[in-house]
This record gives sequence, C-alpha cells and structure tokens, in this order.
Amino acid sequence: MVTAKSKRSIYFLIALVSLILITDTAVVRLTAPFAEDPILVYAILFDFMLVIPFLYWVFVLRVQGKSIAKVAPWPIAGAIAAWVALPVSMRGMVWQSVWPVEAVIIALEVAILGYELRAVYRLVRRFRLVSKQEPDTGEALRIAMYEGVGKGKFAHFLLHDLSMLYHLFFSWGRKRKSDNEDSMTSFTYHRKTSQTLYAAIITKIIVLEGVAMHLLLQQWSHWAAWIMTAADLWLLSLIWADSRASFLQPVRLAAGHLKLRYGLRIQADIPLTAIANVACSTEYSPDRNEQRDSAMPMLSAPNVRIELAHPMQIQGFLFQPRTVKFIYLALDEPKAFVQRLEDR
Repeated sequence: MVTAKSKRSIYFLIALVSLILITDTAVVRLTAPFAEDPILVYAILFDFMLVIPFLYWVFVLRVQGKSIAKVAPWPIAGAIAAWVALPVSMRGMVWQSVWPVEAVIIALEVAILGYELRAVYRLVRRFRLVSKQEPDTGEALRIAMYEGVGKGKFAHFLLHDLSMLYHLFFSWGRKRKSDNEDSMTSFTYHRKTSQTLYAAIITKIIVLEGVAMHLLLQQWSHWAAWIMTAADLWLLSLIWADSRASFLQPVRLAAGHLKLRYGLRIQADIPLTAIANVACSTEYSPDRNEQRDSAMPMLSAPNVRIELAHPMQIQGFLFQPRTVKFIYLALDEPKAFVQRLEDR
C-alpha cells in the first residue's frame, strides 16, 4: 500500500516538474529574442529554486515522513539549473536576480532553525522535570526526547547523539541502578560477552589503521585525510559510549514489558504479550533471510532468540526505527533470562 502511494506521488512529481520545465522553456524561447526581461528571470528562479524543491518535499520526502529541512540544499542546485536553462544573453542577469530569492530561502532556513532551537528548549525543560523522577540519566533523556520533541527521525538522531555524548563524557562514576525485585528484574550483557575487550581490540585496530590511512591520504589530499581521521574518532567514540551504556543499562523486565536498552545498538519496549517464543542456546547463527527481519547484537555471538507474535518496530543503528520479527541478544545469563521471561 505504501509502495503504491509512493509511486503515485513520484508520478505526480514528474508530471508537474515536466509541465513547469516545458512552460518555462517555451516562455523563455518566445521572449528572449525580443527583450531581456528581469521579471522573467525572477520567475524562472522562483520555479527552479523554490517551487520544484517544495514539490519534491510534498510528493516524496513528506510521504517518507521527512522534514522540509531536507530540501535546504536544493535551491542552490536550482539556481545552477536555471543558469543552464536560460539563454546565453540572459545568464548574466541570474546572479543579479538570485539574491532576493536567496534572501527568501535564508528567511525560511532561519524559521527552520528557530523550530529546531524551540525543540531543543522543550527537550531541556522536559529533561529537568523527568530527571527528578528518573535516576537513570540515559532513560531520562529518552523520555524527555519523546515527550518534548516527538518520535520523528530528527528526534531519533538527536537522542542517539545526546546518549553517545552522555555515556562517553558524563556517565563515569555513575553506578548501575539497583534492582527492585518486586517490580523489575535486570539481566546484564557486558561481563561474559567481553564488551570491554572487544572495544579495546577494535580501538587498537582503528588507531593503527587510522594513522596509516591518514599518512597515506595526506599525500593526496589534506581534507580527505582529516575527514577520514574525524570518522575514525567518531567511530571510537561510538564504541566506547556503547560499552559504557552496556554497563549502566541492562535488559530489564518491568511493568509487563521487556525493556531493551542494549547499549546504543538495540532500543525497544516490547509488551510481554507480544512475545511468541523465547529460547537460548550456546550460539545462534541465523541465515541471511532471517537476519533481514532480525535485530542482531553486533560484535557478540547471540545466545538468546526472541520471536515476536507479529512484526514490531524497534530502534537499531543510530536509533533509527526498523521493523523486525526476531530479536537476538547476547546475555551473561541466558538461561535465567529465558526462565524468568517464561514465568512472566
């Protein structure tokens, strides 16, 4: 259903853009031989820099649930396309006419920035309230984000980055929340699964290869070398933030839900009634077809397999939502986890 709707939207977009291009081209060809009309240049720029990007958002990006901010780079491409489309005699007027249009675009971008700053303000205000009741700062960030900002892709990306910064720089010295056996049972996954050891090994590999790649790329481009180094530093930060989150946030059973806070890799709140089957083994090796419908614990051999009664949405890499039917975990005490889940 969604695919058919997306196809129809793309067809509408192609038809409208084609109509605009044909009309603009015909008007330019009929008018250009007689006069260099600045109003005509404004009209062409308006179509290429504003109308077409807006139509792209309406018929493609909005259908995919993306923000209008995603079309911000397109007006620049539209100005270049307008310059190519106009006759040679009128191209010199593009750069004189583009600034008023650019001023409108800047105003729109300022409005978008204002919206994002307002979202951050709402997040901070909500976090101050939630943190008074939720001692786990990582969980307080999650609750404040979804209640204050929403559950869009921007919120997911922002939550991931804030969680990474918190666990990397501000979580040291914090202790894991003690278990209340009456309402909650927790299961760790960082001790026997060697989370810290894996992080140390990967860090060594990235540092050694990163230095070699930086020196190699530097002979070709300084920019490329530093971009590669920045990517390595971001990856190292993600690995150690995930390792720290693995210690502070175990998998929990609470209030009729399986609360998955599996580092920064898997995040979900799954009702126990939505779990069809759970089993444990020394190691699971699902085939490629099942992996496509599964959430997997990267860097660890899974020893727990959870089958859901129906496909559900979880948050995976970068906290981006995806729909899965199976969830694989690598827990320190898989048998105890399966037994407690079956008892519930």
